[in-house]
Amino acid sequence: MRSGMTMKEIVIGASLHKEDNESELIERAKSGDQDAFSELVRRHRAKAHNWAYGLAQDSYLAEDIVQEALMKAFVHLGTLVDVTRFLPWLHRIVRNQAMMKLRRGGPYRHEQPFTSLARRSYSDQVDWEDVESIMTYMMSVRLQEEGSTSNPEEQIVRQETMETILNLFTCLKPRERGIFEAYFFRQLSPQEIAALFDMTMSSVYKSIARTRQKLQDERIRVYIQEHLTRRRDEKASSSKMLERPNIYTQRIGDSHFLGARPSVTYCLWGMLQYTDQKNLSLAEVNALTGQAFSLHIIKETVHIGGPFTLAGEPSFHQLLTNLGHEFKVLTYLPAQPNTITDVIQTVHRSIDRGIPVIVWDLFHAEYGMVYGYDDHEQKLTALDKLQEGEVPYEQIGKGKTSEIGLIAFQKDRPIDRKMALLRLLDAILEQGYTEELRSSGDGELVRGLAAFDAWMEAFRGDRIVPFFNAYNAAVYAELRGFARDFLYGLLNETDFEQDRELLESAWTCYKLTAHALNELSILFPFPMGGDPKSEQSVEKAISLLQQAKEAEQDGFIVLAKWRDRLKG
Repeated sequence: MRSGMTMKEIVIGASLHKEDNESELIERAKSGDQDAFSELVRRHRAKAHNWAYGLAQDSYLAEDIVQEALMKAFVHLGTLVDVTRFLPWLHRIVRNQAMMKLRRGGPYRHEQPFTSLARRSYSDQVDWEDVESIMTYMMSVRLQEEGSTSNPEEQIVRQETMETILNLFTCLKPRERGIFEAYFFRQLSPQEIAALFDMTMSSVYKSIARTRQKLQDERIRVYIQEHLTRRRDEKASSSKMLERPNIYTQRIGDSHFLGARPSVTYCLWGMLQYTDQKNLSLAEVNALTGQAFSLHIIKETVHIGGPFTLAGEPSFHQLLTNLGHEFKVLTYLPAQPNTITDVIQTVHRSIDRGIPVIVWDLFHAEYGMVYGYDDHEQKLTALDKLQEGEVPYEQIGKGKTSEIGLIAFQKDRPIDRKMALLRLLDAILEQGYTEELRSSGDGELVRGLAAFDAWMEAFRGDRIVPFFNAYNAAVYAELRGFARDFLYGLLNETDFEQDRELLESAWTCYKLTAHALNELSILFPFPMGGDPKSEQSVEKAISLLQQAKEAEQDGFIVLAKWRDRLKG
């Protein structure tokens, strides 16, 4: 974001009365009312700055993050479905913008003055995945050429690089290019650009946003083509299709497939069917990766996003080796050219070895599996919980979340059963007793036993959203069922005969937890959600959650004793 840009470039028009209804303001802003959006900014800008500063720990960078986030919010406000979710929606935009800034190397990596850039060769420091960085480099080259006395070799390198970058702009229409250059190179404010091109402020913001996206799309296309050219040069296979994974085979109604709700572990189980670990049950996969024993609740709202954070836990990535393999993991990354080509390259390598790849957000915001590719058509063959079909290479990272996630088989890594269980027990107890709150785009994340308290408090505070609550109940009832079944299976393993009493106690505890959560899921059936507002339902829900918490707490005590015995 340009350091010279000020808030007056977004906050335009007269202030509205503070008493104006927030939902009404949002609806008016969605329809293009700039004054309404200005009032929303005035009300919430300080809060957005606090969010940004909490992540960046730098006031100047936080200011840039907020400015960029507000521009994106202005452009994309029409995509906000639930106006009551404006603040969490804005929080997520600020957080994503901050994460992108910080991933690019710290507060001032791209904020250096143009005059200082002109004093050195910058081509080896360009972030070729970032449009802003490319544009900064182009400006530095222009300044260098104006007064440079460098040797001819450097000038030739700069000229060739400049021509490569300029080819990127062939995807733009003349007017789009003119607006973008006026904004970036000539440093004109949006008001000045609006006057110059005889357009509204809203149109200027939208044009800049569209142009950024077109340039990024073009860069992605170029990266993909370069990767495919290398494959052709290497005489690699141009297409391959594996047998369809044995998941999501039974339809329910017109669209939904019968299958485990935690899609990441269901897909892991499906992937293992192509390896020597095909005998692992779905319960074992969920348990050995820690998922069956996890509880993540978004404080205040019990948001549907809580269970999806499980796959992002560092402990989950570490526990994947309990499945007897090493995996490559990418978790919820922004859709940058290098990341997208990395996904395609990983798919090629894995499918060539006969093993599909797990990818996030192929058709929907769930994990799915890719089991075929065709470089001629530049399409992947894939499926997820709701759909199966083809995904164009250039659509990777353009799903519902605009994020990239991937889990791919790397190599066999046999692990001792006892060592795997010790690693699992350490993770269960650490997660179970933690009181640490984590920030997420949907609110504060609470884990372990404290998550039961947050869930009950949401009922007491009348903050439950029926759909969100029902999904959480369904997911965690299923997960605790896997924990129960896993512990029951250990009772029959001869290696743990001496531990039978402890395992029976642990199994009993998790049987009670699973039963209480299953009753909760019946009380609030997914997707309709039941009636979490009625006094009777609230009382029953709190009672069931308290039962589940107490049983799980007892289970932790037993599992800690078993861990100590295994270590001894």
